[in-house]
Amino acid sequence: MTFEKKLKVAGLGVLLSCGVLATAGSGAVYAQEKFQDKDPISYTATGGSARGYTRVVFEALNAIVRDEYPGTAADFRPGSPAGSLLEISRGDADIAGASGAVEVQYALQGKAPFRESLKDKIFHVMTTHNQLTVHYLMTKEWSEEHGIESMADIAEKKPPMEIAVNTEANLQSTIAMYEHIFNEYGFSMDDVEDWGGSVLRGNSGIGMDALADGRADVFINGRFMPDSRLEEIHNNRPLKWIDIDREKMEAAAEKWDYDLYIAPAGISPFITKDSATQKMWNALQAGPHVSEETVYKFLTAISKNTDRVKSIHPSLRNFGLEMMVWNPMNLPLHPGAERFYREKGLID
Repeated sequence: MTFEKKLKVAGLGVLLSCGVLATAGSGAVYAQEKFQDKDPISYTATGGSARGYTRVVFEALNAIVRDEYPGTAADFRPGSPAGSLLEISRGDADIAGASGAVEVQYALQGKAPFRESLKDKIFHVMTTHNQLTVHYLMTKEWSEEHGIESMADIAEKKPPMEIAVNTEANLQSTIAMYEHIFNEYGFSMDDVEDWGGSVLRGNSGIGMDALADGRADVFINGRFMPDSRLEEIHNNRPLKWIDIDREKMEAAAEKWDYDLYIAPAGISPFITKDSATQKMWNALQAGPHVSEETVYKFLTAISKNTDRVKSIHPSLRNFGLEMMVWNPMNLPLHPGAERFYREKGLID
């Protein structure tokens, strides 16, 4: 289901996640009676690496909040997608911003690496984008050496490869980006190593460095499309897209309710024909200990500066109230978010 289609049912999902909501009228008036001052707030955000995308976005969002509420203490602390959910559930951090569908689902189920369910311990704040695109790339040199054009060729020919993927702690970037696809074709990362290959794990920046300097033949990770760094690498070490059957890609995307995306030919120089991949969203969650005022003012500041948010990164070009309220995992809304979205008329 595309994001546009999901938006049509997002209102229902939000209503269900909120439980019994007050009707418009007195509830809307009540919502506007509180938190209209400029008093500062305090929170710690976490979720990404010290140099990664999540930090860039959070530091910019934090600056917006500080400008709207002078004196605000808003900090970012590096972490991991799964670990950030655990931190906000325990009160060790306040807002998480790097977890995908896999992390959230495993957290709710209490599935490893989570030791218990975090149900009613993580709450939706806002969604920032639906633009993270999985890149399935190989070097032209390796492709020609082994006669590989597709994932089906890899499954059949079992070539040795140096493959760059994300860390195992990043569930979205491992389970959703390649493990399910490999399973669709009947092999696993263990098989890749049995074929004489090796695995380099790290964020996408580490993987791209490996592509650039010849330490990786295959790269599977999330980037935004088009990507200038990958195009730069392609100019010096030509890359090719690994063709994946549309039905298999769709099955992998639907497993986690992500979007099938057909990357059009020419969107990047290494995509020479329409190619199937998947797009993934990013959302922010807060713990139950975070005050209603903090989340309400956070969202208020961000909503007043949507143009500034869009300027942070191209992935945020569609950012706005409709994107913010979209709740892809149907988590319960944080009380501050519920108050904010009801006041804006986005929920009843």
